[in-house]
Amino acid sequence: MIASINGRPYIDACLEALACQEGRVNAELILADCVGHSVTDFISGTYPNVRLIAFHEPKSVPELRAAGIQAARGEIIALTEDHCIPTGNWYQSLTAAHTDRPEPAIGGAVDNAATGRIIDWAVYFCEYSNFISNVPHGVVHDLPGPNVSYKRAALDGMGDLINQGYYEGFLHQRLEAEGYKLWSDPSVKVWHKKHFTIRSFMDERFHYGRWYAGTRNESISLWKRLFYLTFSPLLPPLILWRLARRVHSRQRHFGEFIKSLPILFLFLMAWAAGESIGCAAGPGDSILHLR
Repeated sequence: MIASINGRPYIDACLEALACQEGRVNAELILADCVGHSVTDFISGTYPNVRLIAFHEPKSVPELRAAGIQAARGEIIALTEDHCIPTGNWYQSLTAAHTDRPEPAIGGAVDNAATGRIIDWAVYFCEYSNFISNVPHGVVHDLPGPNVSYKRAALDGMGDLINQGYYEGFLHQRLEAEGYKLWSDPSVKVWHKKHFTIRSFMDERFHYGRWYAGTRNESISLWKRLFYLTFSPLLPPLILWRLARRVHSRQRHFGEFIKSLPILFLFLMAWAAGESIGCAAGPGDSILHLR
């Protein structure tokens, strides 16, 4: 299932990769789109076998995912997004992993294919530093939203989170709280390829921070909410330290990480500002700004 929110050039590359998967593929392909006719007309004419769910008003990525999950008929539901390009063995790798493993949620790596500009490296480190190859092979506590798959039986009890538009982090926390484990498989890999401006990603970071903190308010006490609000100005150096440790541990791309530090810090300041607003005033409509 693909969430389509960024336009035709992105979804074209994603679908082309899915059309060229290795081996025998026995799957339905669902695309949930809110871009409009530039995408839906292209899909209908070029990929007629794709099940298209079209919305004519803005939708968040979780809302698009929810629509695709509800429409899906398979026992394994794999999710990606239009800015990701699956590797040729993606389908075979994830189906083999679900055959071999009992865990309900299985994901893998998200590597960077937008390598020509430092700003795109900074975006990548913000979003996917935890999923740089080689990801662990085993139990983890986090899986990437655009490269994750689920056994349907586990999702049946998660309808409230899915339908309310929660991102994968909250869903994975619920799965773990109910005794399930998350499994990471390095052979299940997609390439992230998306381009931003500094202003557009700062805006997205702000809204992501606000949405995250505002949503977190629902499950924490007032005192903890005040604690997060008070110490939100300390988030940029703290998160930067965590990012540095992650990138260094993978022994890849550390040069690009160092070069991107000034831009990264701007992005993290935008996140911290969003978190403080979210703690104080709730999520607002920030989820609709996330792409």
